Amino acid sequence: MTGFIDLHAHDYPDAYLAACRRKDSGMETYVRDDGRLIVLQDGAVALAVPQPMPRLEQRLEAMDESGISVQVLSISAPNVYRFPRPWRVSLTRDLNDDLAATSVSSNMRLRSFVSLPLPDVEAALAELERSMALPGTAGVMLTTTIDRRPLDDPSFAPLFEELSRRGCVVFVHPTTACCTEGIRDYALALAIDYLSETTLCVSRLVYSGTLTTYPGIRWVFAHLGGTLPFILHRLDNYYHQFPECRAKIAELPSSLLRRAYFDTVSTHLPAIRCALETFGAEQLVFGTDYPHVPGGMPRLRDALADGVGDPSQLETITRHGPAALLGVSLENGPSR
Repeated sequence: MTGFIDLHAHDYPDAYLAACRRKDSGMETYVRDDGRLIVLQDGAVALAVPQPMPRLEQRLEAMDESGISVQVLSISAPNVYRFPRPWRVSLTRDLNDDLAATSVSSNMRLRSFVSLPLPDVEAALAELERSMALPGTAGVMLTTTIDRRPLDDPSFAPLFEELSRRGCVVFVHPTTACCTEGIRDYALALAIDYLSETTLCVSRLVYSGTLTTYPGIRWVFAHLGGTLPFILHRLDNYYHQFPECRAKIAELPSSLLRRAYFDTVSTHLPAIRCALETFGAEQLVFGTDYPHVPGGMPRLRDALADGVGDPSQLETITRHGPAALLGVSLENGPSR
C-alpha cells in the first residue's frame, strides 16, 4: 500500500506552544509524565502534544515507511481563537508562514490547512486572502466552535461567503465544549466529548441551512464525523417530527450530508465499517492524526485496510478522494 494522501495530521510550531504557555493565553498547561504538553481550555483537556515534536526528516521518514506520499498539516484545537487579539492576528500569520516554509522544505509533500484569527471576521478575511497564496496551502482549518460560538453563528456569514466563493476545502476539527461541566475529569473532553462536539457541529450546520447556503465549501469533518454514522437516522427522524428542523432545509439531513467528507481517524474496526456503510467510500478520506495516536501512522493505515477490506474502496479513500480535494496528480506526484 503506497501513495496514500493523509488529510488529518498536525504540527505545532514552537511559537504556538509558547503562546499556549503564556499567562495571558487564556489556557492552562502542564507536562504529563510521558513528556506530553497538556493544554487545558476552560479546565478541560484540549490538546496533548508530544514533546519534542517530530522533526521534518522524522516525519518524512515515517510517511515513507507508511506509504504516505502527501500529508496535510493543521494546528489542532484549541487553535488561536482564545488568544488576546493584540497578538492573535500576528501569531496566526507567523504560524501559517511557518507551515508554508515546511511545505517548501518538504518539496510539497507536506501541505497545510491554514488557521484564521477568528472570531475577528475582518482579520480572518484578510488572513484568508494572504494565506491562500502561500505555498502548500490546501484549505482552511476551523474547530467545531469558535470561542464558544457555533459555526452557524450569523457573525461568520461573510467568511463563509468568501470560502464558498473560493471553493475552499474546510477541515473541521473538534474542540472543547462551550460548557465543560462533566468533561473536565478523566480527560473526557478528548476521550468522548470531541466526538460529540463534531456530531453537534454537523447537525447545526445541516439544520441551520449553512451547508446549503454556502455550496462552494467542501467540508471535511474529523474522526468519522464523530457519532454521525451511528445516529444519522435520528437527524432524519427529527426532520419529520419538528418543524424547526426543516424550516431552513428542503432535503433530509442524510441527503444534504452526501456533499460532505469525513476522515478515517479511528482504530476501531466496527466504527470504520459503520462509517463506510453509512457514507460510502466516496465520502471518506484517509487521516492519521499524526503524531497524536500511539502506534503512529501504520496503526491508522492498517486499521483502515482491515476495516474496509475491498481494495478498490481503499484506493478511493486513501488516494482518489483526497487527490480530488487537494488537486494532487496521482500520476505525476504532488502538484498545484
